[in-house]
Amino acid sequence: MRKKTKRMYQNKMWAAAKFYCKEAERCTKARAYFSAIVARGCELEALLRIFDFVETRRLKDRCKQLHGLINRAFAKHWIPHDALRHWKKAESVPLKTCLHEVREARNGVHAHLFDADWTGKLFQSANRYAHLYFLRMIAGIDAFLVNVYFIDDQHSPTTSQEWKTAIPEVQQQLGLTAPVPFCAELFLDALP
Repeated sequence: MRKKTKRMYQNKMWAAAKFYCKEAERCTKARAYFSAIVARGCELEALLRIFDFVETRRLKDRCKQLHGLINRAFAKHWIPHDALRHWKKAESVPLKTCLHEVREARNGVHAHLFDADWTGKLFQSANRYAHLYFLRMIAGIDAFLVNVYFIDDQHSPTTSQEWKTAIPEVQQQLGLTAPVPFCAELFLDALP
């Protein structure tokens, strides 16, 4: 029974890693690069959890957070030496530092937001909010987001009231429960 439970956990983590890999590829194709980094962070965590589960017998000794998993991966040499040598030749930033930066980006998107579909039809809005977070909180840049809404555009005529009704619905679908700081809305009349 215990072996079956162990295999089931590994299969779930493997399925999660494959899911996040596919989502990262979708985000990259859609040019939602920050979202792709977040998905890669989740994929990394799922893969490292498999290693941790296999190598650490006692539940209380397992890493609870990605920070600890990354450090353990380097301490226990889960990453092949050939891969580390290749990385060192190709990149100026150490792999461990890079993985922790991916972790920081992943942590920037709170877990409850994954209940919302950030890769569906609202991926552009989600990517803008994610970039705002990244620039302000991780990169330390005083960035602001201004969403520009055109009124009575020829392509898609929308009134000011229709925009003001739709915006809270979109934010709710994205899981944004409070006003986003450093973000503003600008309504402009479209030129004919």
